[in-house]
Amino acid sequence: MRATSLPVRGLVSAVALVIGSSALAQEAAQRSSALEEIIVTAQKREENLQNVPIAVTALSSDTLSDFRVTNLEGLSNLAPNLNIVNQGRSTIPQINIRGVSSGVSDAAVDPKIATYLDGVYIGRTIGSIFDLADIERVEVLRGPQGTLFGRNSTGGAISITTAAPTGEFGLKQDISIGNYSAFRSRTTLNLPAMGRLSLKMSYLHDEMDGYTKNLIAGDSVDLRLRDPSMGVLTYANELGGKEADAFMLGAQFEASDSVLIDYRFDHTDSKTVGAPVQQLGIVGATAPLVAGINAFQPLFGGITNLSTEPLNRVANATSEEPLRISGHNLTLSWEINDQLSFKSITAYREMKQRPSIYDLGGTGGWKFTTAQMGALFAGDVAGILANPPGPNDSFFTLLTARSLEQDQVSQELQLTWTTDRLTLVTGLFYFQEESEAHNVLGVLQPVENGVVVPSFLDPIFGNGVNTSATDNESMAAFIQGTYSVTDKLDLTLGLRRTEDEREINLIETGASAGAGDLGEGVYTLDYGQTNYTVVLSYNWTQDVMGYAKVGTGFSAGGIMNGIAYDPEEMTNYEVGLKSQFLDNRLRVNAAAFFMDYEDLQVQTFNDGKQRFENAGQVEITGAELEVDAILTDGLTLSTTLGWYDLEYKEYLRNGVDIADQVRPIRAPDLNGRISLDYEFPQQLAGGNPFARLDARYLSETDNVALATGFPEADRLSVRDAYWILDARAGLAGIATGPGMINVSVWAKNLLDEDDINVFGNEVINMTAVYNMPRTFGIDFTLEL
Repeated sequence: MRATSLPVRGLVSAVALVIGSSALAQEAAQRSSALEEIIVTAQKREENLQNVPIAVTALSSDTLSDFRVTNLEGLSNLAPNLNIVNQGRSTIPQINIRGVSSGVSDAAVDPKIATYLDGVYIGRTIGSIFDLADIERVEVLRGPQGTLFGRNSTGGAISITTAAPTGEFGLKQDISIGNYSAFRSRTTLNLPAMGRLSLKMSYLHDEMDGYTKNLIAGDSVDLRLRDPSMGVLTYANELGGKEADAFMLGAQFEASDSVLIDYRFDHTDSKTVGAPVQQLGIVGATAPLVAGINAFQPLFGGITNLSTEPLNRVANATSEEPLRISGHNLTLSWEINDQLSFKSITAYREMKQRPSIYDLGGTGGWKFTTAQMGALFAGDVAGILANPPGPNDSFFTLLTARSLEQDQVSQELQLTWTTDRLTLVTGLFYFQEESEAHNVLGVLQPVENGVVVPSFLDPIFGNGVNTSATDNESMAAFIQGTYSVTDKLDLTLGLRRTEDEREINLIETGASAGAGDLGEGVYTLDYGQTNYTVVLSYNWTQDVMGYAKVGTGFSAGGIMNGIAYDPEEMTNYEVGLKSQFLDNRLRVNAAAFFMDYEDLQVQTFNDGKQRFENAGQVEITGAELEVDAILTDGLTLSTTLGWYDLEYKEYLRNGVDIADQVRPIRAPDLNGRISLDYEFPQQLAGGNPFARLDARYLSETDNVALATGFPEADRLSVRDAYWILDARAGLAGIATGPGMINVSVWAKNLLDEDDINVFGNEVINMTAVYNMPRTFGIDFTLEL
């Protein structure tokens, strides 16, 4: 268990006070007596959440503030069967919905969970982790959304909506201070309408020191012999920190009573440092070799980072990761008449991830040389001792450095027709992106005098540079209509046709190509796919609706590291219930599903090369439950529960079916959240006291797809089930002149759980990234 420098007993006391104060809640009749109506756009039009026959969770701006969410990663476990981890690098989120994982860092691989910002599709997983200054609502749609949201939504979609200008003067200033020198400032300014024009500006600054000291801080590595564009990178002082600035501009122009023009600009400029990586053990065919290097480290002044408990000081060859993202979005909405409306969404986005290095093998502090490696291969101990490493020599079990640039253009046209019994949405979609990626890979990679050098091991492990440029284009037409067969029964039918054209220029493919791999050159791929949706929904009463649904989705194919792979396809069978009771004091939504997954795309690591290929077939069965309830006046309960069982029916590796051996990784089959929010009846210091407790549960999960063959390694590769507790308490609505102030104290990971969050590199040496330690602080909000 880690320790932090400030006590959190006050927060624990506040939580206890919440649980013990339900009797006081009955004295506060003036507080909210019904759950708020939630409006979503999961079907490309505004609807009440309870009327939408889709498994969707909607999170309002207030809810996001309660959970301190400013980017995609913060959404983890807030919806059933949604789990997001950052794989060590905070810019590369791995999003898992219903057992479908998205988050391969290579630019040649499309995501499986579609991310949308104000209706604009975000083409790259890396580009989806932007910080946002002013989020109004987030919708998490579970299951394939192939008809309305299109390709790359095999597992689902996450739709982020930012707040629109109000046309009235308003100022909101948030300040947050916390441990690890955390500081966050968010400013939102609404200007009075100027005729038909309304403007809104938001700015966010978010910074935090790292939580683990880097023992080789300030050292550097020169990658120019591998790739001149990568330059010289300096190792960070602390690991796990960040500094981000985000700006948003919103403008609305009412061109007429029926035409609204909406413009959005967002920009994020961040510098993050990956989480600390440490060794747990050494496995695989290279184990004797790597164990030999490890054994010599004390003699040569090297640092092993070897421990099965979290360390507060490690030696990681990890640099800052600079990332810049910006986007423009112009949306035109035209209410043609009472039945017909038109919308156009035109967008341009760009993303630049400058060169960075991440110590995925956790051995940046090793001291060893090429000459010593040769002697070790020969079993020559005297040769190892005769060639000691210099002060700037080091050695990596796995070196990974990368940079990526991407820009995209998209256009969507929607036409909505509404009659008494029919609502029809039809449209056209166009998407085009260009990207260039540089990836440096080194397995058992020596660094001589600070320079990454070629070695005799390059041909064995495929060490070198993979450089590629892509030009992808996608076009689609879609239509979906809902017809009221009777006053209670609705039938929804949807169809989408997608045509993809993908071009990839393999500029460099590493030191050696595997048998059957494509060599350097320009390659093109064309795919066509038709997806459909069929939904029957029935309103049993005014407050209870049930539905049955069949829907499909797909993720695009492509070429990665010279290996072509096909699209993957998903068919989802689902039944669900949307209900509310007790004058809307209780809301219960549930779903059960069966998903048939064909041509599953998987990332593997063979002979030192990342490979992406189609493995076979998977069946996923599961269920989800969401309950919101006002237990008494002032006391609100919100809970989610997700479960699924993932079974591989076919999993081909090197032509052999190993479905009975492979296990789903980083995918907890049971997950849930319980939140209690209590508003006290009495005022204190002119404000309304409140307290909140959030508990999130993740069941035991495997971190390695296949058994290593080493009992200790297999034991460590299983992450135990654990709870994460968060808490907040404070005063809201303190009157001050023309405005009001909110003050609260908070803690995340209150019990300082230190379970392994990411486990990797099991081919050579086992490595681990632990949960972020307990953080806590105080928030101030001023609203005018």
